Amino acid sequence: MVNCCQIKGTTRLMGIIGDPIAQAKTPATINAIFSSRGADIACVPLQVPVQELGTIWAGLKGMSNLVGFGITLPHKQTALELCDSLDPLVKRVGAANLVRRERDGSFRGYQFDGKGFVRGLQANSIAMENRDVLILGAGGAAVAIAFALVEAGANSITVSNRTLEKAEALVETMNAEFGHTVARAGPAKPAAGQLVINATSLGLKETDALPLDPDLLQPGMTIAEVIAQPETTRLLAEAEARGVETHSGIHMIRGQVGLIAEHICDIWG
Repeated sequence: MVNCCQIKGTTRLMGIIGDPIAQAKTPATINAIFSSRGADIACVPLQVPVQELGTIWAGLKGMSNLVGFGITLPHKQTALELCDSLDPLVKRVGAANLVRRERDGSFRGYQFDGKGFVRGLQANSIAMENRDVLILGAGGAAVAIAFALVEAGANSITVSNRTLEKAEALVETMNAEFGHTVARAGPAKPAAGQLVINATSLGLKETDALPLDPDLLQPGMTIAEVIAQPETTRLLAEAEARGVETHSGIHMIRGQVGLIAEHICDIWG
């Protein structure tokens, strides 16, 4: 939690934009990191509806003491059109989750979803090397995680998505990028020993449908989330009840927030 007494006229601001935004864990986590580094920066949540993104973006750019902002749903892909420049990883993934104000004042998009997810797995000793992975979803987070897992040593990636064409497009891109078959499109049916990742938004609300049939889960698998609020989604609770290893989305947040804080502080800390 930010200590308001420490916010001064010299304090630089970082935002995190999304809609909804009440579930965001980044501000509390990254403010603690800024404080530990002695950085005079405070992060605040900003609720930005889709139809207001362009207007608010222009306002954010005009705030010279704003060092950047994190991006969550639903803006990770549409934000690319508004950035002045993009890191190569953003171009490959097709989504950004950080915009940093560069030294010249321009806004540049970056992507830490995949690296943050991998760091979270490593911090909790979740095996990924030489392991088969099932990813549910084919949006920005899914793309970033899929690439990062292959680079971290995963054996294969199966992508399951409500729209088959989107899953097939991700698979084609990955196989072309790595120069051999590392991914395929398939149903949401986990196999023995797989790392199963829910990279959809299903689970943010208690009334959401489950992204797969929990009766397909069995011990030896790992079920992981990108959703951090609630920390234990209904899917994770169903997995735990079946003796399946679980991994909350909060670990991805912690992993990527550390990377984002370092990236912001490289210029503004």
